[in-house]
Amino acid sequence: MKISPNVVEQNKKVDYVLSLKNTSNIESIEVFSKSDYFHRDTVDYEIKNNDIHLTYTMLYVGEFVIKVNFTYKESKAVILYCLDKDMIKLKPLKGDLHMHTIYSDGKRTPLAMCLSSMESGMDFISITDHDNYNGSLQAIKNVEEANLDILVLPGEEVTVGNGDTSGNGHMLSINSNKSIDDQRKDTAVYEKELEEITQNIKKELSGKNIESVHYAKNIWVINKIKEAKGISILCHPKWLYHNSKYHLHQPLYKEMLKNSTIDCVEVVGDIDKIEELNNMTYLTYMEIKNKHKYLAPIANTDAHDSDHDAGERFTIVFAKEKTNEGIVEAIKEGFTCAVLKRGDKEHQFIANSDLAHYAYFLIQEYFPKHQKLRNKLAKLYLDELIDKQSFENKINSTKNRLKEHFDGFFSIKLL
Repeated sequence: MKISPNVVEQNKKVDYVLSLKNTSNIESIEVFSKSDYFHRDTVDYEIKNNDIHLTYTMLYVGEFVIKVNFTYKESKAVILYCLDKDMIKLKPLKGDLHMHTIYSDGKRTPLAMCLSSMESGMDFISITDHDNYNGSLQAIKNVEEANLDILVLPGEEVTVGNGDTSGNGHMLSINSNKSIDDQRKDTAVYEKELEEITQNIKKELSGKNIESVHYAKNIWVINKIKEAKGISILCHPKWLYHNSKYHLHQPLYKEMLKNSTIDCVEVVGDIDKIEELNNMTYLTYMEIKNKHKYLAPIANTDAHDSDHDAGERFTIVFAKEKTNEGIVEAIKEGFTCAVLKRGDKEHQFIANSDLAHYAYFLIQEYFPKHQKLRNKLAKLYLDELIDKQSFENKINSTKNRLKEHFDGFFSIKLL
């Protein structure tokens, strides 16, 4: 049994089309909210050309059920979702903002990582090579030349300590208009700016077990990302380094959470595939009740190969449009859900409860077909590149099916 649309606006009259193989012997159709225990309605309906047509206004945000009862067999039901007037305008997009290529310590080219990401259902990605901005620029160029249907944001994983690994950690620079590491190559300017920051923060760090010069390096990187119109993501803060210590001095982590100096936190990452450390990262993140703003939770693969846990960790971003600006704005506003896949059916969701609940629904009902079609699209692009011939008709057909899937599922249009 299928229905359209599946996601609707609260307090708005919606016309539904319900498709069944056999519409005979229907006894009644009911609508009930999963969250409001006492809500249940019996609704009128009409059968046209073997489709059931009904109109209903959903009053409650969250999941609800349309149930078809038969006179002689078991009932059938479909699950839908109701959003408020602001959330209905946002589009769910899957992305991975942390991966590496041959431009640093990765094993594949930027183009290979783009195709692999499409294959695993991603709508957007960022190539974030270590202290190297050029890998992401090459990816953007490859996507434009091959006309690939994936959004690539420029990126870079900045070693905060500038070669010094003593507790400074790493920072992702996403959508910045220039390299952050390149700006440290003018040593005199870098040292002068670092000293100014160090002097300015000494007083506020007094008694906090934080060396001001270490914290200043983080602030310098974050400032440069902001100047370059990018967003900063503190990545793998619980990564265990070679000396069995956390790569990032943990008081630094908590201080950045408290002061909102960063834009968001990679609460789920590779960190040597120790899932418990992902949980510890999340717990520390949630423990700090941020006084200034809600920091968006991010999940990434930190992939170094094209099959490195592809699709196992990702972020659902709820954006106004599928553009660099749309993704950045959504992250800054906290409209993200970090997702970690556990086994075939189970997922861990990290977000505020409303976004997490909606993301759970989407992963069950929307993203399976979305991923299947994006997987097919990626293979068509790969065949085109390998065979040196055009598969334009098949590519356009698959892209149209993706659009039809979206348009039929949501009572909004994708920009």
